Amino acid sequence: MNQTANQNHLGPGDNVAGNKTVNNYYGQASPPPVTPTAVIDTTLPPVYKWQGRQEEMDKLKTALNDDNIRLIEITAAGGYGKTALAAKFKEQLNHDWRVFWVNFNQPYPLAQFGRWLLEQLKQAYDEKWDEETLIQQMIQALIAEPCLLVLNNLETVLTAEGNSVYHQFLSQWLGKGRNSKLLLTSREQPKFAPNLLQRCYGLPLKGLAEADAIRYVTEDYGLTGTDGELAEFVNKMARHPLLMQLVCSWMVDELGEGVCVTESENLGLDLFAVEGYHRDTETCVREVVEASLKRLSERLGDILKRLSVLRGIFALDLAQGLTAEVTDTELRYLARLSLLQEFPPEPLKGKRRRFQFLPLISMVVQQQADSEVLRSAHQSALDYFLAHLPAPPWESLDDLTAYLEGFYHAGELGEWQLAFDILNEERGGEGKNKSVYYFLDLQGFYRQQAQLYEQVSAGSQREQDCYRYSLNRLGNCYDSLGQYEKAIAYQQQHHDISEEIGDRQGVAASLGNLGLCHRSLGKYQTAIKYHKKSLKIQKEMDDRQSVANSYGSLGLCYRCLGKYQKAIKYHKRHHDISEEIGDRQGVATSLGNLGSCYRLLERYEEAIAHHQQSLDISEEIGHRQGVAISLGNLGNCYGSLGQYEKAIAYYQQYHDISKEIGYRRGIANSLNNIGEALLKLENYSEAESKIQESLVISQEINVKPFIAESLKALAEIAHKTNRPELAFTHCQEALELSQQLGIPLVKDCEELLAKIQDSDPP
Repeated sequence: MNQTANQNHLGPGDNVAGNKTVNNYYGQASPPPVTPTAVIDTTLPPVYKWQGRQEEMDKLKTALNDDNIRLIEITAAGGYGKTALAAKFKEQLNHDWRVFWVNFNQPYPLAQFGRWLLEQLKQAYDEKWDEETLIQQMIQALIAEPCLLVLNNLETVLTAEGNSVYHQFLSQWLGKGRNSKLLLTSREQPKFAPNLLQRCYGLPLKGLAEADAIRYVTEDYGLTGTDGELAEFVNKMARHPLLMQLVCSWMVDELGEGVCVTESENLGLDLFAVEGYHRDTETCVREVVEASLKRLSERLGDILKRLSVLRGIFALDLAQGLTAEVTDTELRYLARLSLLQEFPPEPLKGKRRRFQFLPLISMVVQQQADSEVLRSAHQSALDYFLAHLPAPPWESLDDLTAYLEGFYHAGELGEWQLAFDILNEERGGEGKNKSVYYFLDLQGFYRQQAQLYEQVSAGSQREQDCYRYSLNRLGNCYDSLGQYEKAIAYQQQHHDISEEIGDRQGVAASLGNLGLCHRSLGKYQTAIKYHKKSLKIQKEMDDRQSVANSYGSLGLCYRCLGKYQKAIKYHKRHHDISEEIGDRQGVATSLGNLGSCYRLLERYEEAIAHHQQSLDISEEIGHRQGVAISLGNLGNCYGSLGQYEKAIAYYQQYHDISKEIGYRRGIANSLNNIGEALLKLENYSEAESKIQESLVISQEINVKPFIAESLKALAEIAHKTNRPELAFTHCQEALELSQQLGIPLVKDCEELLAKIQDSDPP
């Protein structure tokens, strides 16, 4: 078996993950990507008062049951009740429909939304996918797992030009989708090519029917009047649900239930006082909210303005963090005025009463607030979140909500160094729980990291530490995403600034990371030069953790080049230092790397012992990727001993864990190894199927050594099954790629090519 699994980064045919070199203050990280749920707002909004919309409901049901329709659009300006209609529609669906609901109250990157969706549909996800690949995977998942996917407030991520990545997703869904249905609510109707429109059903939402609007104000709010007075009252507001809600709430609060609608003329609103008055409904809503703010006490007005800086749902304790004296009664009063949404308590789920702004109301309130009030509110929110940061261990991204909200408010205040520190400060845990940065990195949230650090680098100044360190982080993110040229560009910037200001630690870190990038590109000699330069500085600074990492990286480079004894020397140094400084993951990694070298030297008992020790430590510290890789390495050892059935059993465990944690590199490697074991057992058909599947994944994630291994194995199968032309083609491709990478597989390819040519030259 040439293809091995390993616990460090990129040897020829090795399934590996790299130790990124970072500044000592922030430590090191290796990326075992698992799939915890990404933070996405999936809360179903409450619908308290409901009248009418039966005709719209019937149209939605008809569209849902039409096999030709793939996308249903509910569109209207703010406040017409798009969300309420979608929520009510969901309530009335039978149990045959699985429904997933997403609120786009924030412009979630497609990677974050796509990861969430694939997790819900129990499908694999890989951070290295580009947007086109991710879109295809989302579509295939929706086809395989039928559901109704509700995308609420999608205008947040759609552009007027119709060229956003979400627009691409919707367009491709219309062209290829089936089985599932998408239901979106948006202020704007997306524009699609004419040939796709037949797959859409658009429902432009207007005001309530007059009779329904009258019932709304009389039955739900207790207002009175003659039929003519009631009709005039609701028509003045264009039967706009939010506008009626705001005005009726105001009247009931000020004048009490049972008041006649004609009293609305005394509210001082132009829409009731001026004959023939007409404006668009959003302008009217703005006017009513502004008037409502003026009639509130100074205290309540200040409370509302300060709370408007909060993103998403909040409870009383958070509200009191921004304005200490606010009470639950006052928040419920603001909700009764329809200035807030109220979510009832859910005792069984341990949830207290919660509140949230409608986007339109939040926007108007902030526009009415003094900039200093908003700044003070952001500061109070920041202080609250910093005081309520949950200590590790963390299980999912939800556990980091307070950290990410603190980051947001620090950014709003322009405090980018603090925002950076929130992500990077060590919190007393181990492994993934050391810091938010470690968690995001070890859990595979590379795109989310990149988005955060791009905000820091964009907002901060070149002379600030956070600017320089963010370049380092961005380089690491793009290296993990397989975008090596982009990673090199960021690391080079980090290197140049560090050198300018005399930051030797930063210079060493960037040199090490440049080495990782070049190793990923198969440029092993260049990588060695960078790692040696980095190591020299680290030794001078007595940075033992980084020295250990550099030894491990050099060991991998030499093993990639087939220099196994030299690799062992470096891996032993990595092991010894890691053990001395108590870095258990480093110990496990170095043991695995040593085991792989011993296997390649045919010292199988030593190899198995090292891999078993690595497995035991990885299990103890909960490093699931390390567990998977160790199982794969043990499979390699037994495969090398001719025990192919036992090897396949280990590879299958390796495959299953890799699939469970979304580790596509491991999936590709394990499939290839299963295929090669089947090849040895002369089960050519199944072997070819497994290796072809591995090759597809390896090509998608651009791991060239894996590609070369699979091509060589496919060439061998074609040779064994008397397909000389295919065997020659595959072997030639494998040889050229191996030569380009400078890996030992060259010799195997040359020997196989000679056999192919001797038996039946093309």
